[in-house]
Amino acid sequence: MKLGIFVCALVGTRLWAASDAVAARLAHDAHEALDSGQVVRAYLLYGEAAARDPQNPSYRANRDALAQVAKLLTRANIQTADVVGDIVAAEKERAGTEPPVEFATQREWEQDQNLQPLPRLQPSSSLGTFDTRGDEKSLFEQVLAPYGVRAIFDPELEIHPNIRFAITQADFRTAMEALTAVTNTFIFPTSPHDIFIARNSEGKRRELEPQVLLTFPLPNALDQKDLIEAANAARVVLGLRSIGWDSTSRVVMIRDRYTRARIARSVLEALLLPRAQLSIELQFFTFDSDVSYHYGASIQTAYQLLWLGHIGHGGFKTLLPTMLSATKFLTFGGGATLFGLGITDAQVFAQYTNAFSRNLFDATVVVSDGQVANFHVGDKYPIAQTLYTGFNQSSPSIYTPAPQITMEDLGLILKVTPRVNGEGDISMDVEANFRTLGTQTFNTVPSIAEREFKGTVSMREGEWAVLAGLDATVHSQTRNGLAGISQIPGVNQVLSENSRDTQTNQTLIVIKPTITRLPMSAAISPQYLVGPVRGQRVLL
Repeated sequence: MKLGIFVCALVGTRLWAASDAVAARLAHDAHEALDSGQVVRAYLLYGEAAARDPQNPSYRANRDALAQVAKLLTRANIQTADVVGDIVAAEKERAGTEPPVEFATQREWEQDQNLQPLPRLQPSSSLGTFDTRGDEKSLFEQVLAPYGVRAIFDPELEIHPNIRFAITQADFRTAMEALTAVTNTFIFPTSPHDIFIARNSEGKRRELEPQVLLTFPLPNALDQKDLIEAANAARVVLGLRSIGWDSTSRVVMIRDRYTRARIARSVLEALLLPRAQLSIELQFFTFDSDVSYHYGASIQTAYQLLWLGHIGHGGFKTLLPTMLSATKFLTFGGGATLFGLGITDAQVFAQYTNAFSRNLFDATVVVSDGQVANFHVGDKYPIAQTLYTGFNQSSPSIYTPAPQITMEDLGLILKVTPRVNGEGDISMDVEANFRTLGTQTFNTVPSIAEREFKGTVSMREGEWAVLAGLDATVHSQTRNGLAGISQIPGVNQVLSENSRDTQTNQTLIVIKPTITRLPMSAAISPQYLVGPVRGQRVLL
């Protein structure tokens, strides 16, 4: 009869709006379990919802109302329940609908009054030896007394008599680790000299374990995408409430039960910190040489023919400007038919020029495994995209639009993405781009000559590798002389003006990766024990 009254009273209770999505889902499942007559299941789900959202009084009221009936049904073996699957399902649903990382400041999260750090327990540093027998309460009181710590017991703690506890020369933490294992309890401090003791079960953990705000710096979390992926994995596996990230101070914030928050910190550090780190050294060599020859004889190929018949009749002033280009005249004819053929002196010359230049660029960058390293060796050159070339002579004060300029990267542009493989092998995805000004122009805008290389290079750590090479040779030859004579073999080398130019350009790009921090091996990856059976019992 009493069971029916409890069920009817709880069915009529409406749930408050919850701030925790997981708590609301668990309360909804508890309501459905109660409708189907599963009182123990409803009690456990309401207890988990109350632990996750302590500010909602309806969860606590429903849990307390079902407490007596659920315990009676459990002792009589009438009903049992396992709600771990429901909790995991609610956590996964929350992880799929809410962002894995909340971007906020540490100050905003610290304003939550329900999240307080655990008090710092101050036990005596003396060593104790014990060999006693009794129930849980008497054992804790006897063991805690020499360390100056008092015990506060859960009112619902069931006492088991005739438990023996023996240990020699143990400090406080060692004694508590052993005693909690013997009595199947867990403890946490409530003041500098008091600890709370309760049965180590999943229900009591959810109900009594302190909710804390755990903050820790994570400066190596350089990539926000990696942080989100790691936080999402930790939330799904551990069922965390929420994870925050303060991007200004690069601090991770975890808000959950004490044990899960500590494990989540270790998991995030294991996922984000042990990535390999490499130092990539790049050397860029260029060897340029220019050899030119200029030799032969400069023989006149153009002759000036002037009519000199009027020099004696006042025509000297008229002919004087045209006569200045010739130093000597070969005349023929006479009188009014006198003509002059202008000739100049021939020159014999021989000139040799040899220019050589060598450039070496050496750069080093440190990058994490899988991240992109960018190199740029060169300059930024302004390229006009639009130009105003009009001119209004009648109104020169009219506004002239400014040209639009873009800065183009010239030289070597290199992108390297290294990946550390087993046994010191390193594979690198390489994108190399070599850009220079071209020889042609289009409407006063110079063209850009571009050479590109994409590929993957595999090498050993600490070894040099030739990434790319370019060898260019330009040979040009010109001859200027008198028609006919300049085509005679042998004679043209002496009686013509000859120019030969040879330009050689050699470019070599070499790279050397060095591992500065090794990745964490899968064989030594950290392992964590979760749950009341094998998890952490002493929360200090």
